[in-house]
Amino acid sequence: MPDQDSFNLALLYIPLSVIGLWRWSYWLIRRLGAAAYRPDLPWRPASAPRLSVSVVTPVYNEDPDLFDKAVKSWQRNGVDEIIAVIDKSNVQHIVRCQHDYVDDETSGTMFRLVVTPKPGKRAALCDGIELATGELIALVDSDTVWADDVLRRTVPYFANAAIGGATVAQRISNPTTVGNVLFDILLWTRYREEVPFLLGVGRVFNTLSGRTAFYRREALLNPDYDNMHDLRHEFFLGARAVSGDDKRLSHLIIRQGWETAYVLDTCVYTPGLGTLRAFLKQRLRWTRNSWRADLKAVARGWVWKHPALAFFMIDRFLQPFLMLVGPVVFALAVIHGEWLLATVLVIWWLVSRVVRVFGYFRQHPARLMYLPAFTVYGYVNAILKVYALGTLLENSWATRWNKKREARKSAARQGSTLVQGGLAVAVCLTLLTYLALSFRSQVGADVEAQPYYDAMALQRTVDSVKGEQAEPTPPVEKASPGPARTDVYVVRPGDTLSGVADDLGTTPRVLRRMNDIAERNLISVGQRLRYPEGRR
Repeated sequence: MPDQDSFNLALLYIPLSVIGLWRWSYWLIRRLGAAAYRPDLPWRPASAPRLSVSVVTPVYNEDPDLFDKAVKSWQRNGVDEIIAVIDKSNVQHIVRCQHDYVDDETSGTMFRLVVTPKPGKRAALCDGIELATGELIALVDSDTVWADDVLRRTVPYFANAAIGGATVAQRISNPTTVGNVLFDILLWTRYREEVPFLLGVGRVFNTLSGRTAFYRREALLNPDYDNMHDLRHEFFLGARAVSGDDKRLSHLIIRQGWETAYVLDTCVYTPGLGTLRAFLKQRLRWTRNSWRADLKAVARGWVWKHPALAFFMIDRFLQPFLMLVGPVVFALAVIHGEWLLATVLVIWWLVSRVVRVFGYFRQHPARLMYLPAFTVYGYVNAILKVYALGTLLENSWATRWNKKREARKSAARQGSTLVQGGLAVAVCLTLLTYLALSFRSQVGADVEAQPYYDAMALQRTVDSVKGEQAEPTPPVEKASPGPARTDVYVVRPGDTLSGVADDLGTTPRVLRRMNDIAERNLISVGQRLRYPEGRR
């Protein structure tokens, strides 16, 4: 027969079970939705001319060899035009591009070099887009290398006149560090689950990746909308947006009625940042961009025309707070010595992550060693999301941006950002801890149960001493500190000493004195408490 402790411990699984049921149900829906994605590719005669394609790539502090590898991959795909918008401070890169690409008469691709004094990626993108001549405009990061079939597989998607933009899967070219492997797993999940799910049950997805995003010319340079102005001059609560250009463009064309597509069976490759610290800083910056863009989309209402995308955004708003329930419960279990609950949680976290990314580890079994890091990252990322929510007005430049070109931040501003983010995390964890402790108290997990007694064994003990007479005890005169007559109350699950005292019309001090309670006001389920008669 299970004792009261076991029953109380089992009740602690209820909130985790409810959250787990929701997360796993949603994950199953995502997988089924992703499996349902079937791109709409209208028939196009082989003799029909291919749509012309311009590549626009902002360049700043790029590795020359990596840029050359990227350019050659675009050329092999057969793009018609490459427009490189290079910051004026990159003098050596400007000279090299002029010599190696602009003056290269053997290449079948027109290469145009634009030198800009304007800081920031958004301005560079706008300048390149406005100069592009292609029917399709591909916005590509300068370190992104295409597979040889990217263009051949992408262009047919635009035979559907409703498609305004398309993206392809992305992977990390150097998954050799913890940060890079984590990034690669996230990309694998995004393009095998998140993106096809949204397109399997809807017509749009959240972001055409800035690594490589194809746009129909009319979608970007629509005469009815000033998208270039809206891209250059985006504000959130009065603060100018610096990064997040890819999500901004994606939301602009979706809001204007265009659909989006995900190109199957091809991929682009980009290098990771190397260190775990750089990876986490990048995630923090991207998370701020997502919060700002998604909150604006919900507030302005256009996203409600796309139920799947709206549902996806709302789930993302809730996800970090639900994720942190697990670590809070784990920490309380360790503090209270509930090792069974703590062990079950750890095992469940590892097993559930394996199930969700089983396909990735099946392709890369040697990377299974990164599973614990991936598990921990999920909860670190939840904290980053809460921190980002508390610092939404903070903006930072792109990864390779020169510190001297970034606006100088005072120590007071840097400290203010840290305080705001830290306060957001502290409030979140405090609230979750309070809720967890309240639930533990309600189910009686913090009230120790009385030991379970075997009634038959107790009866045998009583029978064995029947007939024995105890020596009479000499009378002892003692003063009674409390009322002579008392009643008895039996402690129930969820009871606390102060609560019982209130119910009985007395005080905790009286109950402690009458029942010899000395340690932490501790009472136990089944304990018989004496209290002054007639007080109840």
